[in-house]
Amino acid sequence: MSSGTSDQDPLALARHYLEIGNARRAVAELDSGGGAAIEDEEFWSIRAQALFELDRWSEAAEAAKRGLADDPDDVMLLDILALCEFQLDHNVEADERIRAALELWPDHPTLLVHRALILAHLKRFDEAERLIAQAREIEPEASEVLLTSAQVAALRGDRARARDYADELLAVAPESELSHMIRGAADLQSARFKQAVRHLEEAARLNPEHPRVGDALREARVGAHPVLAPVRPILRFGRFRSWLVYLTLAAVLAAARLHTLRYVVAGIWATIVILSWVAPPVLRRWYRRKGHV
Repeated sequence: MSSGTSDQDPLALARHYLEIGNARRAVAELDSGGGAAIEDEEFWSIRAQALFELDRWSEAAEAAKRGLADDPDDVMLLDILALCEFQLDHNVEADERIRAALELWPDHPTLLVHRALILAHLKRFDEAERLIAQAREIEPEASEVLLTSAQVAALRGDRARARDYADELLAVAPESELSHMIRGAADLQSARFKQAVRHLEEAARLNPEHPRVGDALREARVGAHPVLAPVRPILRFGRFRSWLVYLTLAAVLAAARLHTLRYVVAGIWATIVILSWVAPPVLRRWYRRKGHV
């Protein structure tokens, strides 16, 4: 795109940056466009989308409301506003907005899965799963449908299904940073840290400007560090279940009067617990000092 286009049409340039995933530059172009850009009917739509992608929920909600004042039936703005309200913990308003969008377009798979995500966060998993099933019938390979399917499965604690949906998403959109982010997030939840690092590094390569990749990648690198090797099996098996196994083993050893062995097991367990408390914050500080994302 030529510099002349940039000077004459900041809205077109903002749209371009939004399409290639650089929301920060899109907002900067809108801010530099002046009053003439605001008069364009696309201005608030592009601004709401860009601010939403930057996690600037309050500003994105305000932009969506400004756009809806001109066009109350703009489904995309209703959807963005619903998600912003949800991120701001305005759950009643979020559900009202997404239902308003669904009244205008009841079979839109993206709207269906967005409402499913809202319901899943409200622990209404059965309703969320029904909406996801409906969306998958309409458009089974849509990236947004697979993305939200993985998120809802993760929220429900179904790690295996979350990974399966993430793999489907990766197969459909292998060059999307979101595909790698979701797969990395699924690996993080399952304490598969080395795999998570690989996918999150690829997400960071594909879109260095994405605001959430850095924190997730740092957590994956912390979990993958060799010093936490004794902790990883506990995380994969589950802390509570591991604690029950330890208590059972300690009780069996005590009953068998194998006190020395019981003390050894207790010492190992205590070391792992202390390591799981102390090492992660130290490693996070170390990675920040080293300049790692």
